[in-house]
Amino acid sequence: MLKKFIIPVMSVTGLALLSGCATEPTTYPKFTAAPVAQPTSAAQFKQKTDTVFVILDSSSSMNATYQGSSTGDSKLDVEKQFLYRLKKTIPANMSLSTGVQTFGSGHCVGWSSTKMDEQISSFSSAKFQESLDKAECASGGSPLNSALEQAATDLDSARGNIAVLILSDGQQVPANTMTKAQELKDKFGSRLCIYTVWVGNDYDADGQFVLQELTNISQCGRSADVAELNSSASVAHFTEHMLYTQTAVAAAPTSNDSDGDGVINSKDKCANTPVGAKVNSQGCWSYNSVDFGFDSTTIPASSKPLFDNAIYTLKRNSNLKVQLEGHTDSTGPEAYNQGLSERRAEAVKKHLVESGIDASRLTTVGYGESNPISPNDTAKGRTENRRVGFSITAR
Repeated sequence: MLKKFIIPVMSVTGLALLSGCATEPTTYPKFTAAPVAQPTSAAQFKQKTDTVFVILDSSSSMNATYQGSSTGDSKLDVEKQFLYRLKKTIPANMSLSTGVQTFGSGHCVGWSSTKMDEQISSFSSAKFQESLDKAECASGGSPLNSALEQAATDLDSARGNIAVLILSDGQQVPANTMTKAQELKDKFGSRLCIYTVWVGNDYDADGQFVLQELTNISQCGRSADVAELNSSASVAHFTEHMLYTQTAVAAAPTSNDSDGDGVINSKDKCANTPVGAKVNSQGCWSYNSVDFGFDSTTIPASSKPLFDNAIYTLKRNSNLKVQLEGHTDSTGPEAYNQGLSERRAEAVKKHLVESGIDASRLTTVGYGESNPISPNDTAKGRTENRRVGFSITAR
């Protein structure tokens, strides 16, 4: 099967194709995006992808007219038109980074193998469009292997979970392309999923298999035919699959648990907890046993997942403003614990801001050891008391 991936010896005609050709600017038909990740009574959505890295085929085969186009657009045009629909569909207020790389060993990429059209940075519709405009023409061979190899370096700066989105006709890719895809997956592990969109004609059908195999290597993601991604609904579904996970909504709260946080009213000391927030045994929005380490205000990597729930809750409830409240156990001098609780509350604020929460929504205060929720004479009680609480100041 690998034989079909090897670039054949080029004929004179093929060499002419390597030089590429002048192209007219891509036109983008009017497109109205459908909303994505809309919660319902039965399901809710959580962002799963933090970085989308696009790998765009700009090899000479993308100069061919796309058979499904009624206006004679090239396959390169169709790739860019899909990405235009995608960027219109991505929610403007979500915390997401994007990057765009093109591949094709011809003059359109300076006779190199790949070209970065957008370095990985915070997503904006205008900046993403600028990267599409830089992909002006298609020329040369199809070094998708080099694109994947370069991506392994480019993605070192990527945060969180990564979706690599490959658009191509899958033609004439080198034999070690699958090996490079596997190396990329091995490097980033469960953080990385590969999505592919096949932009090909009938005679390119074997290339669709290539793209499907790339998706299979990641054991997540999705492979699609661009012909199926031309409506608002279909693009929204693809975008939703790439960026979000869907979970069932918990049963409605009972009369004994008005805010639905799992703590009955008679024991709930913090009523009206926001939807989705994790609470402690008192029914308060709190994260206990944060392992700062002795005399430290740095949140270790092992404890950062504790605050994923806070980040999710604040993004889901975009009007919430909260006060971050630092608490300690009674070990050590009282004055020292007061200062330590304040510094740790500030450390949590810094982490939330770096995760995309507006600093204007967050205030901090330290209570030291003055407000225990459990006895300090047991290890379990002291663990409960070392906490960072969230109190709502505005909805």
